[in-house]
Amino acid sequence: MSIPFTFPAPLDVFAGYQETLIGRPLSVDEKELTAAWLDIINQAKPKDIPFMDELIAKNSGDDDIIRFLTAVKAWMFIAAGNSYAQGRRDAQQVQA
Repeated sequence: MSIPFTFPAPLDVFAGYQETLIGRPLSVDEKELTAAWLDIINQAKPKDIPFMDELIAKNSGDDDIIRFLTAVKAWMFIAAGNSYAQGRRDAQQVQA
């Protein structure tokens, strides 16, 4: 699977793709959260990925936060120049 845009991605395109992935419109809160994190995702470098691992580890026990941070990590991985498939595999390893 490939994504229909490149990074850095504009908010409307990225949020629209997120809505397609989840099959519903993002809520106002989800849009605000997406806007806040998209800047970080757009600027991601490979050296930034371990920071996400730290955030995930610090939030163990909160499944919603872990899922969100894992998704951010996968997008950062892709934005940093890695493949979509590798980003998903990496994210799935964190969830295991």
